[in-house]
Amino acid sequence: MKIDSLFFTIVNRGKANSVLHKAQECGAKGGTILLGEGTVQSKFLEKIGLTEIHKEIVVVPASDDLSDKLHDTLNMAFSFSKSNKGIAFTIPFRRWQLQGSGDDEITKIASAYDNASYFCIVTIVDKGKSKACIKSARAAGAKGGTLIHGRGAGIPADFYYPLVIEPQKDIVIIITQKDKAAAIRERIFADLELGKAGNGIIFTLPISRASGLVEQKTGDKKGGAI
Repeated sequence: MKIDSLFFTIVNRGKANSVLHKAQECGAKGGTILLGEGTVQSKFLEKIGLTEIHKEIVVVPASDDLSDKLHDTLNMAFSFSKSNKGIAFTIPFRRWQLQGSGDDEITKIASAYDNASYFCIVTIVDKGKSKACIKSARAAGAKGGTLIHGRGAGIPADFYYPLVIEPQKDIVIIITQKDKAAAIRERIFADLELGKAGNGIIFTLPISRASGLVEQKTGDKKGGAI
């Protein structure tokens, strides 16, 4: 199967196996399930200490046709258009071959970003800094994010023994509209001082299609989706 993109679905814990099974019925050859946490924006829940919801992230390599089919089928089967049912988004997965001076490659990459209505902002920081990341993102207009726990690997430059350390990391995924992406990224970069070595990294990826986002659900209530 030709792989044009990576299809992501974020659902409540316990739903991922059903999502993956339905994706395989659509033609997916397989997928990966990651455990994560969704952030809750509620003053009441914050007061009682419930600010995170267990989530599962399903990642499926797909062709463009399969990605569109997954959006249509899973959106209907799992009601992503309703609140707290889940979201889905597709990140283009292309390979550009450098030609000549590289101008053609730059043009192709720029075109992929220009055509995107939504973006995926990924921030990787030390464990415990994810809440500060989400706070900064919300201050710049983000609705929330999804947290995945991971590990980094490295050897300090001044370490005397060849031991590999694996510090725990927080990976924060934020989906946002195009007009807010730059402000959110810059706010996170500044507040978490990511320009300093060892503080973390941040990068942005274009989204070719999204389903179940807050803006879309709000638009449906008003008579039209974004």
